[in-house]
Amino acid sequence: MYGEIIIAINMLFNFAILSFADRMGTAQASWKRLLLASLVGAVPVTLFPDSWIALFIAFAFMVFCAFGVSFTAWGNKAFIVLIGALFAGGLLTVFTERFIFVTGPSMIFVSAILAYAALAVFKTKWLDVRLARKLSTYAAESMLTIWDKDVPVSVFVDTGNRCTEPLTGEAVHFVSFQAVKTIIPSELLEPLQAWDPKGVPQLSVFPKHYQQMARLIRLQTVQGNSWAVGFKFDRWTITEGCELPAGYLVLTKQDRRYPEGAQAILHVSALEFITNERGTSYVA
Repeated sequence: MYGEIIIAINMLFNFAILSFADRMGTAQASWKRLLLASLVGAVPVTLFPDSWIALFIAFAFMVFCAFGVSFTAWGNKAFIVLIGALFAGGLLTVFTERFIFVTGPSMIFVSAILAYAALAVFKTKWLDVRLARKLSTYAAESMLTIWDKDVPVSVFVDTGNRCTEPLTGEAVHFVSFQAVKTIIPSELLEPLQAWDPKGVPQLSVFPKHYQQMARLIRLQTVQGNSWAVGFKFDRWTITEGCELPAGYLVLTKQDRRYPEGAQAILHVSALEFITNERGTSYVA
């Protein structure tokens, strides 16, 4: 029983670090794959806790299992996993030394929360540093696929857009209502046009078969707080061939302020994918 508990604890922290590395890359792995990789990394170090060889083998197999065998992808992810592990490990070492009055299961629970929170903050700061070395904004042409239809959309990446869907953490992009009006299903047009951003948000006003791909998005702007409905798109491809990761789009009627004549404002994270596809190099 003791061994199973140690494996579970190692899995918990492995999953936190792998999730951090996964979010920092351009292609996300499924949570099931990350969970399996966490188990693969936890077993050897539990069975051979004093072996450096077991540690290196566990690290290699864990990263391979989570992110595949491509050397380029593996190398980038392995570096991020290593940085995340050192950062979280050092922080937890300081924490446990200063707060030794917390023991047993409580210590494990508090440490896990601290690790997740610290890596989330670290990810945000890392993204800020990397984006500071690139263009502050970026414009491109794209092809949006949603509701089983395609529509060309001029996009503009704005570093000020950091809106995410609260449950999944996936990026939220803003699209001009007029730009996609021709492909909006007729059943959605009326509830979308009648949507009150200041009223009580209810997804029940939309047809049931569209509610599964819809999420309520809370917006905070200088004008105040409001509610919008976000729809999960099927695919979003930039002209250069870069495909954005899964996310949601919010339709806006006030698109006159969109810069550079754009029809959509992309999430800040899209800048990573677009510039990487065009071959922009940088040092994190």
